[in-house]
Amino acid sequence: MRPRLNRKDAAMRPHLNRKDATMRSLAFAVALGTLLGCGGTQPPAPAAPSDETLSRDTRAGRLAYLQERPDEAIAQYRAALVRAQARDDIAAIGDLGYNLAVAELRANAPARALAVARATREELERRGRQAFAGLLLVEATAYYRSGDGRAADALAARVQAAGDPEAAARATFLRGLMADERDDASGLSAATAALRPNPEPALQADALELAARLALRGGAAERAEADAAHAVALRQDALDYRGLARALALQGQATLRLGRPRIAADLYLRAGRSAAAQGDPATARPWLLQAQTLADDEGVARAVAEALQKLDTMPAGERGGAGS
Repeated sequence: MRPRLNRKDAAMRPHLNRKDATMRSLAFAVALGTLLGCGGTQPPAPAAPSDETLSRDTRAGRLAYLQERPDEAIAQYRAALVRAQARDDIAAIGDLGYNLAVAELRANAPARALAVARATREELERRGRQAFAGLLLVEATAYYRSGDGRAADALAARVQAAGDPEAAARATFLRGLMADERDDASGLSAATAALRPNPEPALQADALELAARLALRGGAAERAEADAAHAVALRQDALDYRGLARALALQGQATLRLGRPRIAADLYLRAGRSAAAQGDPATARPWLLQAQTLADDEGVARAVAEALQKLDTMPAGERGGAGS
């Protein structure tokens, strides 16, 4: 099985290096929700002779990531990647480059994630290996969050054609999100239609979020509000807090269209507070400022002012916006 991408913050998730439980067949929970599939049904490769240093650093990175310590995970995965390069183990290099890029995204460092994912893909291709769908999706997400929609769209299209159904669904969501941002109603409509019902909460949430965005464009604000609210609940179940914050802001937009500015102010406050708690002030600030503009309740206004004051003590992110 190829390494798999989990979709929590575009939600991707690190997986183990080779020895532990046949390493590359496993994936672990990540920030950007749902597992983005395991491509193929080949049996696992025989275990290579153990490199305990490589295994130890990989396990440490995984543990740090699962405990939501992305900076520590980055350090451990980087050390493991250096060891894999010393070993000249292309399978481990691919796995660890993927894991490191996911951790960089989790740390709100899309430029660094992009550099790692692109270099990993290029090395795999240079050595005659096909880049797996998860790695392509990480790179597409990093391009998107770095502000290069054209490159992100091209890579997402490659993921759609790669034969991994769940990765393709995530790529479809990403393309739909970008279509909405560039006012491409037909592209948004096509992506919404392509996402089929799925029992996985994060995949359901993707479909609902695109449906809400399409409903807003069609003037159906009440339907958009309901779909966005449902997406919020599903993102929470999937532990996809970046997506949850985005869905809260979308629900606020729909509620405002329905003429309920007080409720919209509270929703924008909650969206901004969630993004700030995730260490993403660049995403949080516009939502909090919108809440400040709408607030006519003393409690909401005070909460917004406090949240904005806290933002001033946080380092700015690499990019604004509410990306996947």
